Amino acid sequence: MTATDIPTPTSATTGFEGGGDGADLRPRSLHPLREAGTFVGLAYGLAVVVALLLPGTRSHPGPASVVSGVVPVVTLLLIGLTTRVRHAPANPIPLGVRRAGLRYWPFAVLVPAAAIGASFAATWALGVVRFHQLGLYLADAPISLVFMSVFWLVEELGWRGYLLPRLAQVLSNRSASLVTGLIHGVFHIPLMVLTVAYNSEGSRWLVVPGAVAVISLGGVLFGWLRIRSGSVWPAAIAHAAVNTALVESPTLVTDRPALAAYLTSEAGLFTLVTVGLLALVLLRRADWTDAAPKAA
Repeated sequence: MTATDIPTPTSATTGFEGGGDGADLRPRSLHPLREAGTFVGLAYGLAVVVALLLPGTRSHPGPASVVSGVVPVVTLLLIGLTTRVRHAPANPIPLGVRRAGLRYWPFAVLVPAAAIGASFAATWALGVVRFHQLGLYLADAPISLVFMSVFWLVEELGWRGYLLPRLAQVLSNRSASLVTGLIHGVFHIPLMVLTVAYNSEGSRWLVVPGAVAVISLGGVLFGWLRIRSGSVWPAAIAHAAVNTALVESPTLVTDRPALAAYLTSEAGLFTLVTVGLLALVLLRRADWTDAAPKAA
């Protein structure tokens, strides 16, 4: 079987009877909720520590957002270390690194870019933002996407590689993806409340819930890519595409940064609408059966 082969789901490969929205990913963990809870607790604790140690200033925001991005894989390393110390059984669920899921890569790049682009365009049409050096940015975007895919793989190993399969043992694949997205969104709250390194413009009362909602709904896309491809790479690439288009874009210029934050970027209304529509289509129309498992 090649890295991109995605066989037709059967009960032998996925554990589902007759397809449909199955409730687990194979192989199974013996203690999915305990493992999921341990991961989330450790990750949240480390996120708070990072935010407290690296609050940054307006002139020097600091590296808190970058350091926070490696927290999920650090959490996995801590879990692995304690597992070895306790001589507990090794992780039975593959993280999805060895399978490439190549057929999902174009979707992972183009669909998030289109959703974010639509949000930018709507805000531009209102005269709130204008584009600066757009051609230069578009020329650099492919290189940025490659490097950021590798970086965001580090984060996705935790959310969609480790956490999602465990939640999918006790929830439907759809629900598990949405819950994983919500957990991922809440993970960003310390960054937005305790530091100036992440979504710092605008009222916290509006920006924080907006960003959590967008990230939660974006988790539907990331989860669907992980489940359908059997690989964490498409989720990491989609994550990188979002950040390349949304977070790292130097092309948006505005004289009203707070209003721009309320309309576009990661916490904006237009972004919430475009990402929400994408999530709705996937939840209602997409095939959520698993790809066959493969070694981590």
